[in-house]
Amino acid sequence: MPIPQRQPEPPFAVLMAGYVVDFHHRSVCSKCSDDGCPRLAAAGETLRAWRDRKSRREGR
Repeated sequence: MPIPQRQPEPPFAVLMAGYVVDFHHRSVCSKCSDDGCPRLAAAGETLRAWRDRKSRREGR
């Protein structure tokens, strides 16, 4: 029986983007406005790009 390969940890920027999204689900930051938050938008872009690269690597 083959040993399952361990998945590599996500890059630091991806982990931090996840923390930004989590924080914004609970609170607002100093950059938040009625029009949105640039930090939250940047975190979302980072996560989307990483998920896209990951799915292409896995052949999905």
